[in-house]
Amino acid sequence: MKKIISYVLGMAAMLCGCSSGSVEEEENRMIATGFVGGLGSATTSVSYYDFKEEDPGCKISGFSGLEDFGRWSEIDSCNISFDNIVPNSDLTIRINVFLTGPANEPAKYAAYANGKYVGSGETYHGVIFINVPSDAVGDNEKLNLGLKMKNAQRPIDVDPEKKDTRLLGLAISNITIFGYALEGYGEEEDSED
Repeated sequence: MKKIISYVLGMAAMLCGCSSGSVEEEENRMIATGFVGGLGSATTSVSYYDFKEEDPGCKISGFSGLEDFGRWSEIDSCNISFDNIVPNSDLTIRINVFLTGPANEPAKYAAYANGKYVGSGETYHGVIFINVPSDAVGDNEKLNLGLKMKNAQRPIDVDPEKKDTRLLGLAISNITIFGYALEGYGEEEDSED
């Protein structure tokens, strides 16, 4: 249901600004393209990745096996690789965090997109938003999101009764990526020079 709501909101917002356009859906992603008066051709995309599924729809490393809520990051850094990203798009990545480390402290992280630092923060359970500029996405259709956990902890170190020795940081339930790319914007201004 959350997937459908995210798709509908993203596509409705994009198409409201377009004088013409189309929408297509493939697997876990919807793409809308159209012409926005005065700006050029616009492409928006919304992709949803469910970490509560055996196959979340993306490649992951540094995560635990599947649990009821999703998956834990279980080392001090984890990587998530997404295919089918619209090239040269500005992205907002929305990460639903179910829990943070075992000491009930906010999880502290730094985020990297295709190796470029794009931000840091801290969170309890809730939502993390990471903005990725188009220059970090570049011309390719892949995005590698790296999260470096600054204060991951082992449950056994917090409570010796717990025998869990994993280095836990964030418990992620799902990720939604919203993308926006403009083609032709600024080209007329550049040609006048």
